[in-house]
Amino acid sequence: MKRRFTAVLLVLATFPELSAVAGETPFQQPSGPPERPQISLGKPPGEIKKQPNPKPFLAYAGSTNGRNQLHDLPSVINRASAKDTTLNIRGRIVDIKQDELIGVTVMVAGTTKGTVTDVSGNFSLENVGMNSTLKVSFIGYKAKDVPVAGKAVISIVMEEDYKVLDEVVVVGFGQQKKESVVGSIVQMSDEVIKRNGNVTDLREALAGQLPGIVSLTSSGEPGGITTGESATNIFIRGQNTWNGGQPLVLVDNVERSMNNIDPNEVASISVLKDASATAVFGVKGANGVILITTKRGQQGKTKLNFNYTATAKAVSRLPDKLNSYDAMMAKNEIIEREGVLNQPSWNAYVPYEIVQRYRGPRSAEYQEIYPDVDWAKEMFKDVGMSHRATLSASGGSKAVQYFGSLAYLNEGDMFRDYDNNKGYKPNYNFNRFNFRSNIDVKLTKSTKLKLNFAGYFSQKNTNFNNDGSTSRADSWMWGAAYFTPPNIFLPRYSDGRWGAYQEGGNFTLNPIAAVYNLGIRQTRATQLNSDFTIEQDLSFLTKGLKASGMLFYDNTIRSEGGIYDVNNHVRPGEAASNVPYKQIYPMLYRGGDQDPSEYTVYLPVSDEEYDWIVRPWTTRQETVGAANWDTSIPIERRLMYQFQLNYARQFAKHNVTAMGLVKREEYARGSMFKNFREDWVFRATYDYNTTYLFEVNGAYNGSEQFGPAYRFDFFPSVGLGYVLSNEKFFKNKFMDLLKFRYSIGKVGDDNISGSRWLYASQLAFGGAARLNENTNAFSPYNYYRETVVGNPNIHWETAVKSNFGFEMGFFESMLGLNVDIFNENRTNILMTGGSRNVPPFFGATPPSANLGQVKSNGYEVELKFNKRINPNLSVWANLSYSHNENKIIFRDDAPLQLDYLKQAGYSIGQQRSLLSAGFYNNWDDIYASVPTENNDLQKLPGYYNLVDFNADGVIKNNEDTPPTGYTEVPQNTGTLGLGGEFKGFSFMVQFYGANNVNRRVDFNNYLYDVDIVYGHARDYWSKDNQNASSFLPRWKTQGENIGDYFLYDASFLRLRTAEIAYNLGKSNLAKRLGLSSTRIFLNGTNLFLWTKLPDDRESTYSGASGTQGAYPTMRRFNLGIDFSF
Repeated sequence: MKRRFTAVLLVLATFPELSAVAGETPFQQPSGPPERPQISLGKPPGEIKKQPNPKPFLAYAGSTNGRNQLHDLPSVINRASAKDTTLNIRGRIVDIKQDELIGVTVMVAGTTKGTVTDVSGNFSLENVGMNSTLKVSFIGYKAKDVPVAGKAVISIVMEEDYKVLDEVVVVGFGQQKKESVVGSIVQMSDEVIKRNGNVTDLREALAGQLPGIVSLTSSGEPGGITTGESATNIFIRGQNTWNGGQPLVLVDNVERSMNNIDPNEVASISVLKDASATAVFGVKGANGVILITTKRGQQGKTKLNFNYTATAKAVSRLPDKLNSYDAMMAKNEIIEREGVLNQPSWNAYVPYEIVQRYRGPRSAEYQEIYPDVDWAKEMFKDVGMSHRATLSASGGSKAVQYFGSLAYLNEGDMFRDYDNNKGYKPNYNFNRFNFRSNIDVKLTKSTKLKLNFAGYFSQKNTNFNNDGSTSRADSWMWGAAYFTPPNIFLPRYSDGRWGAYQEGGNFTLNPIAAVYNLGIRQTRATQLNSDFTIEQDLSFLTKGLKASGMLFYDNTIRSEGGIYDVNNHVRPGEAASNVPYKQIYPMLYRGGDQDPSEYTVYLPVSDEEYDWIVRPWTTRQETVGAANWDTSIPIERRLMYQFQLNYARQFAKHNVTAMGLVKREEYARGSMFKNFREDWVFRATYDYNTTYLFEVNGAYNGSEQFGPAYRFDFFPSVGLGYVLSNEKFFKNKFMDLLKFRYSIGKVGDDNISGSRWLYASQLAFGGAARLNENTNAFSPYNYYRETVVGNPNIHWETAVKSNFGFEMGFFESMLGLNVDIFNENRTNILMTGGSRNVPPFFGATPPSANLGQVKSNGYEVELKFNKRINPNLSVWANLSYSHNENKIIFRDDAPLQLDYLKQAGYSIGQQRSLLSAGFYNNWDDIYASVPTENNDLQKLPGYYNLVDFNADGVIKNNEDTPPTGYTEVPQNTGTLGLGGEFKGFSFMVQFYGANNVNRRVDFNNYLYDVDIVYGHARDYWSKDNQNASSFLPRWKTQGENIGDYFLYDASFLRLRTAEIAYNLGKSNLAKRLGLSSTRIFLNGTNLFLWTKLPDDRESTYSGASGTQGAYPTMRRFNLGIDFSF
């Protein structure tokens, strides 16, 4: 080695001009092949003439086996420098809080050599030049150039870059950089989802999180309503059709429900709101689109994560009711006032001596004879429990990456435990097991295979009841909380008998007896989802071209079973009932040693032995014993195959992308004929230097739901954008982002009716015609009849949407402002036959037709603040406000109908009501009032003076009901979120509110002649209280309309979410336990509510039973731990 270097140094000493070839030192590797100068010993270096290499320089490089060796001089220099100027390096990359960053890209500048960090944030590279530079990049963090400077161990700290924290946005069938997006798209990360309080339904996690999203929950029933459907309705930019209006939901680009997805397996949720974003979904994109992307593995060591959350939940709000004493005293006062009009009312008058026995400390005997029941407390627990546990694993090599998770959810019941002595325990609960396995396999350098397997098994228990409604939210079940009086019976007496009340042919149901004596309805669901995607890089054809093919198959099996206690009728006194009831008559009780039979009636119980029926789990219609079970819950299966081409290329400052896709889908349920769909989709984008943006989308969709002439249509859109802040002349330290965007396009909605064959007339067999005018004389022969008049012109709804928005960023994106202004014109809205105004002489139910039209508009404003004050402290705040309103242009109103009675000109679901003009304060007010069409004799001072709106001299319920207030879907929603981090601690609170919304809740006092009085009646009218907030309650003279009193202002403000958490980070304890991260958190949802509503139900949507009655909404308090190792 010494002799070789001696030769090299000799040559360089003789020819110093070689430093121009070899570099600054003879040991530095030249950056490229040098030009060889023509050496002239008689000329200075500056006059050396450069010319192409005729032959290499030769240098003496020692001898081998006694023979001298001459080598090309550069090769000698290279071999020497390769040994002494490269090294193997390793390092670790963390964020400013010293938490490791996984998946960070580390590249050697000027080469293709690179790697990514593993689960511990570590990386390693071999043969890296001592003076090389490492380029380090990671989404959401500022890129760094780190000089190697001869160091073998390098530690790198990366800072968050809030400007690009949401750089990549999931769009329809792909991804785009946020800066180049021209559509209206909002996105939330998995961290935001997880801190939303352990929700059962992922729909609930969207409430208040994203501008333009309206979420309405009508029930807190475990596992959703009916057989598991969500109790939450979502409207994107309001309700624009009366045919559902729910958004399209896709999970990993496949149309699927989001109700039963475990939140811990979700990576992000994107909401697409305008035509530019949704046009690729064509005939299904009119109501907006929700894209759910699940987590995938990354290259690195296996990372295990375990999450456990325990939830304590309590009933949020139920109607306020008067206790027994106050209700009976109020009734006596009312009877004294109205007795002049109704003498029989005095029969219900209760002497004060007896009334006072219903209050204060009482013996056990008095508690049974003179009950004072708080039915909400008797029905519901103070605290119920739920549990969730998730175990996941992710990691992989360069060839295979994987993510897998297992999750268990138990949603406990809020009903108290009562033993019915029947051998079964009816309750409401929900259990679900989820699994997911996402695998990415690199088959070759240019071929990648994606395998997704997911699914769930759920079991939902509810009470079985005889209500035939689809909602099964039978008012019997909720009567305890809403309209059962406190003074007529106990839920259950000390002798085990259930309380009952019958009077004058009327009976009041014991709701707890109904819950615990009817059996169990159990619904089981099993769903298996499988996706197979192969991606092929076609860069060998042209750079930037890729192709992919996708096949998915979903299979869902639902079944129902349980126990039907067919003979345990909850209506007391029925002949076949074997439920023991008794009724106590307090007015017959005299005290002392009186025989209980003198004031107690024991209702008859059947002598026959009745056993409850165990219903087998089945998916077909069958009859069990004497009970006919509707078990038609068949197997559902869905098959889809798709081919897609993607092209992305950059030409200098010109960026071009294109996407083409063809998809075909089959869906079937049970033995029904298959549904078919076909989609041809394209998208093309162009931007110049990310400054001038252009995008065009289109979808040509086919659906066999319509007739042959209306099965295909084209839905295009176009979008433009201008990022002014990227112009060279725009240099402003104050504002670092200013972007304008505009889009317009046409989308559709084919989910417009529950009927599949509206375009075809349908015949049915059965029935018999009358032979003559005798109504009992029928033909002995059955016949075919036309049951549905078809309309071959039935087609989809069409929406033309436009959106203008701008985005601004200030102080290096510490402060951000986003504004969107939108319009929509929805036409061809389907009107079913029963809602059309067709003269009766048509002779049949009119055919459905696409006649309706609705226009809507609104705006959204979002303000964001994010500041890291120092490495230990950061704060953030989000404020958003959304406004949307719609107006019906046409809904087939009767031509001669008065304008204020028409639906045209008003919002979908507009509330209507008789109006009041204050109280009747005296008899003179009554004599001067406008008569009603029914009964003027029941007018009394203290009731409302109704308005004769059309001034025809008579108040009529169907003519004097103008539009009043708003709808159940709020026009305005807003969110305020505040949070921060300090030395491992994090905190956040989020408030969510809505206004311009009304909901009708009828709480009629003394309904069905029992002593039920609601809290609103505490401040009722009297001669001395004529400015009261409530009308005078009535007893036997009820019947007068009270106008719009029960049309509540449903505006609300709720503390939607709050959380405090601690991250152990790299503490000594965590290291000893082998944990890479540990997070302990306490959070909650729906914690506080400020509203004028008497209960906590945002709407009566989602199948709830009328204005009264639904499983109560919960407040949730969650304590959990999340750790990885």
